[in-house]
Order: sequence, then C-alpha cells, then structure tokens
Amino acid sequence: MSQFFTDAISFLKSLSMIDFILYFAVLILIVLIISLIYMMKNAEEMEEKEGEEALDLKNIVETIDENPTPIADMTAYEAEQEEKAIISYDELLKTAKMHPINYDNEEIVDNEVMVKKVNIDQITDPNLELPKEKIEVKLFNYDHEEAFLKALKQLNELLN
Repeated sequence: MSQFFTDAISFLKSLSMIDFILYFAVLILIVLIISLIYMMKNAEEMEEKEGEEALDLKNIVETIDENPTPIADMTAYEAEQEEKAIISYDELLKTAKMHPINYDNEEIVDNEVMVKKVNIDQITDPNLELPKEKIEVKLFNYDHEEAFLKALKQLNELLN
C-alpha cells in the first residue's frame, strides 16, 4: 500500500504544468458531458409533464365554455343585506355608466404592461351634475287604508 502512494507521488512530481492543465480540462469536460446528458433527460420528463398539464388546461377551458355564466345563489341574509344596503350593486353599476373614466393616453411598457393615464380634470369637475331620479314614497297601500278604516269603524261600534 505504501508503494502505491510513493509511486503516485513520484508520478505527480514528474508531470509538468501543461499536463496538469490538460488533465483538469479533460476532467471538466467529462463533468460537463454528464450534466448535459442529465439536463436532456430532465427536459424530456418536463415536456411529458407539460403535455399532461396542457390536456388538463384544455379540459378546464372546455368546462368553462360549457358553463359561461356562474350561478350565483344568494342566501336570505345576503338578499336582505342587498335590499338594505345604502347603495346596491345595481346602483353602483348605473353611476359607473354615467361617469365613465376617460384616459389621456395609453402606452405599453416593456411590451407587456399597458399603462393608462387617467383624465383627472373630468373626474374632479364640480360642474358635473348627476341626473336626479324621481323618488316615490308610499306610506300606505290603498288596501291597507281600507282595512284600517274598517278596523276603526268596528272599534267605534264596539265602544258605542
């Protein structure tokens, strides 16, 4: 065993600087070839997975196309809150249509993101007036008034 070490040390001492460079270059080349083979096998596996995911995405798109409008079931509580709300969703949409947002200019940044500059003068214009809606207030329904009148007459007869 000691003879092996002495022979290895004498062999290394006999090598010149160029020999060391060549041996290390060959070693690095072998490592690069092994890593390239590994990357190629890994790429094939990734392509198979992407193909499976693409099929899943196609199924999802077909499912969405079959059911274009989501069914929104409101609970009784949600319906009550919508009725009691200060401003309902419908009113919010209506006011958004009356005062649309206008843009001064549009530009695309980095060929990916669209940036729009909002026209602030139109939004903050104090001369803009909202169209006034007619508010109709009904305190009693005619049927309720008749029933109330009959109840008063019956009460009057009972008291006399």
